[in-house]
Amino acid sequence: MLDLEPVIGLEIHAQLLTRTKLFCACPTEFGAEPNSNICEVCSGQPGALPRMNGKALELAATAGLALGSRVNSRSLFSRKNYFYPDLPNGFQTSQLDPPICEGGSLSFRTADGGTKSARLNRVHLEDDAGKCVHDEKRGVSLVDLNRAGTPLIEIVTEPDLSSSYEAMEFLKKLHALLVFLKVTEGRMEEGEFRCDVNISLRPRGSSQLGVRGEIKNLNSFKFVGQAIEYEIVRQTALYERGEPVLQETLHFDSRKGETRSLRSKEEAHDYRYFPQPDLPPVVVPEATIEALRRGLPESPERARERLVALGLREAQIALLLERVEFLEYFDQALAQGGESGKIASLMEELFLPQCQKEGISPLEAPMKPAFLASLAKILASGAVGRRKIQELFGELYLSGRDPAALLEAKGASQISDEGALREIVAGVIAKFPQDARKYAAGEEKVLSFLVGKVMKESGGRANPQKAAELLKAELAPRGV
Repeated sequence: MLDLEPVIGLEIHAQLLTRTKLFCACPTEFGAEPNSNICEVCSGQPGALPRMNGKALELAATAGLALGSRVNSRSLFSRKNYFYPDLPNGFQTSQLDPPICEGGSLSFRTADGGTKSARLNRVHLEDDAGKCVHDEKRGVSLVDLNRAGTPLIEIVTEPDLSSSYEAMEFLKKLHALLVFLKVTEGRMEEGEFRCDVNISLRPRGSSQLGVRGEIKNLNSFKFVGQAIEYEIVRQTALYERGEPVLQETLHFDSRKGETRSLRSKEEAHDYRYFPQPDLPPVVVPEATIEALRRGLPESPERARERLVALGLREAQIALLLERVEFLEYFDQALAQGGESGKIASLMEELFLPQCQKEGISPLEAPMKPAFLASLAKILASGAVGRRKIQELFGELYLSGRDPAALLEAKGASQISDEGALREIVAGVIAKFPQDARKYAAGEEKVLSFLVGKVMKESGGRANPQKAAELLKAELAPRGV
């Protein structure tokens, strides 16, 4: 049996988070009526001239800087010529040499818990093609050009990956970083983050690359892993039978879990790249590059270290690192003196779900960070119970008022006075004598039932910890 090792490189396409397309003012919204978001430029009409989207350029440079790439002060657009029905110009406007960014790397976790770094070859700008819609019932294919001209960056790695696990971990890390930076929304189901996988096999320890296949347009981490695993098995079987591995472009059928050939693999010369005469060179002044570098947020790795040091739970850390605005809101609330764990809990359980329901960023919400910090302090002090805050959160969120004043007006302050609580506890014991005796006899699980009854009798205002302590004291063997 041959001892072969996989060599894997990735070409990742990420849709940039812009309102309009790369070379025209048409919107990039997803799900619009077919061919409703098009104009003379993105539909390839003769004589229509493109105009560069400056925001797309900034986002591409931002991604490159975050990945440690060199941002070139001058780059060029080229025409990448090939025919496909959803490519209205007959060419794709892309960057070959030089691209906007070159070099860089990204580290990720390996299966054994270690860390590995994969080098990047380039990050370049290009526009997307349209979409073919196949109507099998009518036996026709239709073309929707709404996506044509949408701005993309393509991130090309060196062949530094050696397993499906590494490829998936690299992609997850890259996806999280680009979404965190607001370079892309990264919605894979909408095609905003997808990749092509180049994979070949070679004798273990060899430095020579084998003949590679390219698996196109994978839009889920799971499919990437499955496609690589299948292709390793397929290519290994060919080598063991003494048959040649062809250089070809492959499609992964996710239903069958297998790849199939689409066409022989194209090389750069097959596309007949030549400079795009309708676009001038892309010039990025050094001052702009430095301004973008200074504007980069704290890296997710450093933010994670800081959040771990604050004692937050892993689920809370993962949530705060989903979006840079989540972390910004948390930090602003923390700066107001709120307790980190309580702030994170309120954001996780109540605040962020409410923002998601309304479809707004946390920084746009009526409940400002200072108000959430005040609410966290109230929760930490025990003045108001968590249940009461949950009941009133909708009003607290919308009011814009000081939470303490609103909670006081609602009579939501927690009963912590021992004398007042003793009366309620005594009433519950008298009302539920059988359960009281069960607890006194050693059935500890009954305590939560009795605490619940104390909470009900107090209208949810009793301090549950103090109620439990008083119940334990009253129901000690001498108490029943």
